[in-house]
Amino acid sequence: MKSIIRKKKWNILVQLLFCGILPQYLYAQQSYASNDVQVLQKSFQSNVDKSGMLNLKDILPQLSTRYHLHFVYDDAAIQGVLVPKIVLQEPAGMVIASLTKLLKNKGLKLSVFGNQQYGIIKESTAYATSKTKVMLSDQIHVTGTVKDKLGNPLIGVTVRVKGKDAGTVTDDNGGFVLDADSADTLEISFVGYLTQSIIVGNRTNISITLLINKSTLNEVVVVGYGTQNKKDITGSISSIGGKQLTTAPVASTANALAGRLPGLISLQSSGQPGFDAASLNIRGFGSPLVIVDGVESNFNLLDPDEIESVSILKDGAASIYGARAGNGVILVTTKRGVTGKPEVTLNASYSLQGVTATPRPASAGEYAEWERETWLNAGKPEATAPFTEEQVQEYFKGGNPLFPNTNWYNVLFRNWAPEQQYNLSVRGGSDRIKYYGFVGYLDQQTMVKLNGGDYKRYNIQSNIDAKILDNLSLQLNFSSVYETRDFPWRGYVAGANTVWQDFWNTLPIYPASLPDLTKISFANGGGTGGAHVVTNSAISGYDNTISQNLQGTIRLNYSFNSIKGLSAKLFANVSQDYDNGKEFQRPVQFYTYDPQSKIYTLAGALGSNASLSQSADNDRTLTGDFSLNYDNVFGQNHHLSAMVLYEAIDYNTNSLSAARINFLSPAVDQMFAGSTAGMTNNGSATEMGRKSYVGRINYSYKDKYLAELIFRADASAKFPPDKRWGYFPSASLGWRLSDEPFLKNTTFLDNLMIKMSYGESGLDNVGNFQYLTGYAFGLTYILNNNIEQGIASTGLANPGLTWEKVKIYNIGIDYSLFNQKLYGTGDVFYRILSGIPATLITSLPASFGANLPPENINSQDNRGFEFTIGTRGAVRKFSWDVSGNISWSRAKWIHYEEPSYTDPDQKRIFQKSGRWIDETFGYVADGLFTSQKEIDNLSFDQDGAKNSTLRPGDIRYADVPGGDTLNWRDQVEIGKGTVPHWMFGFNINLKYGAFDLSTLMQGAFGFFDNLQLVHGQLPPAIAYNLRWTESNNNPHALIPRLGGAATNSLFSTYDYKSASYLRVKTFSLGYNLPNHLLQNIKLEAVRFYIAGYNLLTFSGLNKYQVDPEAPSGNAGYYYPQQRTISFGVNVKF
Repeated sequence: MKSIIRKKKWNILVQLLFCGILPQYLYAQQSYASNDVQVLQKSFQSNVDKSGMLNLKDILPQLSTRYHLHFVYDDAAIQGVLVPKIVLQEPAGMVIASLTKLLKNKGLKLSVFGNQQYGIIKESTAYATSKTKVMLSDQIHVTGTVKDKLGNPLIGVTVRVKGKDAGTVTDDNGGFVLDADSADTLEISFVGYLTQSIIVGNRTNISITLLINKSTLNEVVVVGYGTQNKKDITGSISSIGGKQLTTAPVASTANALAGRLPGLISLQSSGQPGFDAASLNIRGFGSPLVIVDGVESNFNLLDPDEIESVSILKDGAASIYGARAGNGVILVTTKRGVTGKPEVTLNASYSLQGVTATPRPASAGEYAEWERETWLNAGKPEATAPFTEEQVQEYFKGGNPLFPNTNWYNVLFRNWAPEQQYNLSVRGGSDRIKYYGFVGYLDQQTMVKLNGGDYKRYNIQSNIDAKILDNLSLQLNFSSVYETRDFPWRGYVAGANTVWQDFWNTLPIYPASLPDLTKISFANGGGTGGAHVVTNSAISGYDNTISQNLQGTIRLNYSFNSIKGLSAKLFANVSQDYDNGKEFQRPVQFYTYDPQSKIYTLAGALGSNASLSQSADNDRTLTGDFSLNYDNVFGQNHHLSAMVLYEAIDYNTNSLSAARINFLSPAVDQMFAGSTAGMTNNGSATEMGRKSYVGRINYSYKDKYLAELIFRADASAKFPPDKRWGYFPSASLGWRLSDEPFLKNTTFLDNLMIKMSYGESGLDNVGNFQYLTGYAFGLTYILNNNIEQGIASTGLANPGLTWEKVKIYNIGIDYSLFNQKLYGTGDVFYRILSGIPATLITSLPASFGANLPPENINSQDNRGFEFTIGTRGAVRKFSWDVSGNISWSRAKWIHYEEPSYTDPDQKRIFQKSGRWIDETFGYVADGLFTSQKEIDNLSFDQDGAKNSTLRPGDIRYADVPGGDTLNWRDQVEIGKGTVPHWMFGFNINLKYGAFDLSTLMQGAFGFFDNLQLVHGQLPPAIAYNLRWTESNNNPHALIPRLGGAATNSLFSTYDYKSASYLRVKTFSLGYNLPNHLLQNIKLEAVRFYIAGYNLLTFSGLNKYQVDPEAPSGNAGYYYPQQRTISFGVNVKF
């Protein structure tokens, strides 16, 4: 067929040439930038007449190059034809329409004879009735108008010939002109309206009315155990499409949600590969339940490319999950097959990861001066100072092997670590069977040069939908996630005994390596010798983990033909987790080296023999439910749907571990090579289960008044039989005001709905079987001088413990205006959590011999609000969707079991009942003393020694009235905790022609960080540079006087800083190849993009080189957050 078309085009051209209609033709080859209008205009200045017109013959070659068009014409036909200068400023989609209109007024006709190929002929020529008809025999010159339902013209509507490059956009009057074959289909599309397809036939004039697209209201949103139309949701549910999660590659899916959904609090406290997921918190409640395709799952095991949609249930709507939903629910659906030919998609990206912010270590000279200054300021004798002034200067000079200056950051870390992601998916199907398959690979490497730390993940997903009978359908899901983590044996977790401890305790006065490379440099002056800064995993050992999650799901849906709207569903899932860990420690010896004598001295060792420990854990969860569903419309106004469901979940865990020491050789890392003397082993297993009954009824009248009732009963084996059941009801109402007569006829209002809800849910976050008396095994005792095994009681039985109970109230509004060009939501909520386990404050006799068990006695409440607003639309080739969201929440203790305070200051500072949960008390710092006179004039005793220990450079605390000596009573509220109260996000999605741009600005404020820059022996360079000294007598220096007064360590506003921030969280700029190129390479779509994650951060902590999401008080002993720059391509075959 294609060869016939090509032959036809050549025959047409040959006929035209031989008949003399087109003695010559021009094909523009000179290249100009597509938007360089000024250059084009400048080149035509000599041909512009006084009226601002241009010679048509002069501009055609330029238009050819600029818009990739081909023109053929008779010189004589266009000789002297002038066109307005404005034609050069037309967008690509309007050029042909404008030329057609202009040429028609000149007695000329612009006709299409191929892909982007046009001929200019005289309408009156005799050739038009003979030879030209051969060329245009199956082309129709189509004109038309596009209007809305009120008859208003729509400007910038895209009108294209389906399956071809031919197309245009409507002008200011809603009109369009193009040429098409009679068999062609015109596709008319515009943002906010339903797309229409019209077969041309023999029509030359077409009038089209576009209807408003209410798909955003009719959009199906996943709710508990089912779906609902977005417009019918009466609870507080926010949702997002999977496409928005893939604007920039991220290793952890949780990180892609930050800032995108109102009410979702996100904090990413680490950048460690495989453990860099943000913690998610709905409205400040706590960690939510995550359900993926109907099964409780780990959200971060998913690849963002697998996800179809994400919904979060924030109010009573979560009650349908009962005991597990007290902190809200995140519902995730993965992609499924669609009817149509197979669609194969490849997404490949290569990323570079670098730290967002982290302090750099001090140099050898800076460290030596820091240590000497600390010593002398503490009043210690100079004769025993760790460094003399001459040594300090030698370290600063450098170049002397006796005084090394090692930059341990450069030794240990690389500036950029690579990350690769490759995802391949296929989806398609028929009316009877649909399929979706996904394979993903992630390789996230560490910023640490030595000792490993890389993370790899392999994802496989297969979803099949089959229609077995007309009233029986089947879904089969299978997924596998395989992870490998290769870490050093001391690990990367935040805190001590890690690589970070080694780094901040490794001193620049030691060399990174010794002349004898078989000997390890003693790099920190301590017992660990900086093991993981000067060695690698092959020398010191490793801690590797292999994990796998396997899931299989079957779902049957049967519709009863005898009862309209009645169906039954059967669901079953098995989820199996495997974790295998292997930690092997090799002994390491550290040496010092004297360059003068060339003698090596053994200075320390870490371990004397190799040791190995291995673990194997496997968890299995079985989930099954059966439901009856009813959905029917009575008359025209009453819509009723209902569900009853029974669910059972069974949890089983098994754990096995073993360890040996004293290996004959550190080269053999297998258990058999270790000594049986001192070997250990352990194993355990647990069982737990729950069952539930669920009911839901939805009713709507005229789609205007809506109601939903939910009831769930949960039984948990954690509690005694008489307290095992929890009952969790929920109710919500919705009123669509926009359908009321007094608003229905407004032209600007699309949807306005007020909704309110009340719901109850629960939590069972307690240990298993506490209502029984238990015993601890594996204890040892010395009896008759012999070591004997024994057991001991685990404490008193606790038969009174039961559920924590949640009650939540919510009022909300949904709205959209101006054909959905403006849209938004708003919610206000109040939540009470009661029955929080705590131990009763009471006195017990010493002879009692046990502690009281916890009871359900504490309670707290939480309140807040959240709002979103957005706008979407299009003007010609430019379209946008811009939205913002902001939320606030804060919790207060209603009752907190505590001593009864009678002292007013104790009550003010320590009492929790009736107070905000995150109130933080400390001392108010008033800068640093800059002179002895300030200390002498102090009106109170700050150090408890009549200020005799204070010196210039020490912290000065504010004079709090009511006392002569600074003490605990002088503490006041100085902050509001380390979890943000305010979260916000600003999403921008723009598209112009083949280009698209997406960015997310995300931020938080209303929280604080206890800024502790100095960890271990080595201070950061910024602490050295910004410390107080006599020459830097700055009352607001970052670090007070080294070796200063003991009062400098008091918790105060000097270190407690606001951590509020604004980030450019994601950024993506893409280019989509045009259709005419895709047709040549046999591809459906190709998009190239450059993207970034955590690109820019604006925060008051920037000046301290600390990321605002760093763990509070731990700016050094943790793996810093990462900034990522990615390059990628999406290909659809």
